[in-house]
Amino acid sequence: FFFFFKQKTAYEISACLVGSEMCIRDRNIGLVTSILALGAAIGAYLSGILASRYGRRLSMIIADILTLVGVFLTLFSSTFVMLLGRVVLGFAIGINTSVVPLYIREISPAQLAGITGCFHQFSISVGILSSLLLGWKTPTESDSDYGTSNYWKLMFAVPIIPSVVRILGLFIVFQNDTPQFLILQGQEAEAESVLQSLYSSQQEAQNQVNLMKQEVSEQSSEITLGALFEQKYLKATLIGITLAWLQQFSGINAVNFYSTKIFSGTFDPKAVISQEVQQTVNLFNALVGVTAVSASLIAILVVEKLGRKSALMIGNFLCLVVLVFLSYFIYAQNFGISKYFVLLHTFAFNISLGPLLSVYLADILPAKGISIGIFTHWICVIIIGFGFPIISSPNVFNTHGGFILFAICCLVGQVFLVLVVKETKGLSLYQSQNLYNDDAKQKDSEN
Repeated sequence: FFFFFKQKTAYEISACLVGSEMCIRDRNIGLVTSILALGAAIGAYLSGILASRYGRRLSMIIADILTLVGVFLTLFSSTFVMLLGRVVLGFAIGINTSVVPLYIREISPAQLAGITGCFHQFSISVGILSSLLLGWKTPTESDSDYGTSNYWKLMFAVPIIPSVVRILGLFIVFQNDTPQFLILQGQEAEAESVLQSLYSSQQEAQNQVNLMKQEVSEQSSEITLGALFEQKYLKATLIGITLAWLQQFSGINAVNFYSTKIFSGTFDPKAVISQEVQQTVNLFNALVGVTAVSASLIAILVVEKLGRKSALMIGNFLCLVVLVFLSYFIYAQNFGISKYFVLLHTFAFNISLGPLLSVYLADILPAKGISIGIFTHWICVIIIGFGFPIISSPNVFNTHGGFILFAICCLVGQVFLVLVVKETKGLSLYQSQNLYNDDAKQKDSEN
């Protein structure tokens, strides 16, 4: 929620801060935006250690507490304190983007794991839509309170609500950790009790306990970050890293970053936007949010019907095609049509690469492996945040050329999805996490 919100409305929020000590100007917007992504990358990297040592549930509680602290710090107008708050918020987001998919996967029956995993992206899309709707009230140059309004503080405080709600939920309703973590801690009775609440059959719950005990017995020691690059996990780790790269280099953040300029019909930073044009921008920004939410719901049906691999291939191919057309129409300066291709790209991303990265990572990797994949995701966010404005400048590739580069990445990704990625639909957690482990497959065939 916070990253997308800041990325989409950084310029509008800066207007509220003019004259204050903070005063985010053009030269600081990149720093304010990217420092959150940097905090998220650190949080994602360390989340595997937190989830393995303290559990998935406690890790989410820690993330919520950090969110409350981060929000409090961002409400100060001091540059240093606000940036510190952004780092803390980023750290919390990094933990959430890694631990939440893991938690969802480990409490979900195999036949429902894809569906429940997609609800993670759905909640993100709802947050995106909320941020865009809140942005409508941000004062503009035509408003009397431009430069003096404290509305930005209200927007920054919104994450307090879901954080408090989830803390209460984890203490009152969801009092147990996942069965997988409980088995790792030797708490078999508690794990079986949780599984019995998830499965209608007691026998099925016992079968899941036995599978988890088998996995623990084959794991001679705690999985370290270094072990992820050894034979057992190497293939799965590299596939997870590549998927994280593909998700970001499908161009989603670049398209989002330039969407306001496309909607306004000009790339001139000095252009004066009329009130009528601003209303059009607000409308299409809201449509982006609505499209993301709608596509996230459709993704649930697509994943259930076609499986992870097919959904990834379809969505990635659509992103490729849309980027080519978007590039052409921007080159032709036909912004009237270009804005609809922004909506199409949002749709293509949110039925596939958006929700399915976390779903697939949680399918094939242990906790620390997921953290590596999500860490890669955030590093790519930072690279694109700093790099795309450079490569899309008139002196390099221009905006349309930059989108063609992302289309090429999607083409490479399509080959990768077709030839390398395997389907995990319907597999148990033990089966999916050994899908790329040749030793385990050979052992199973011998048995």
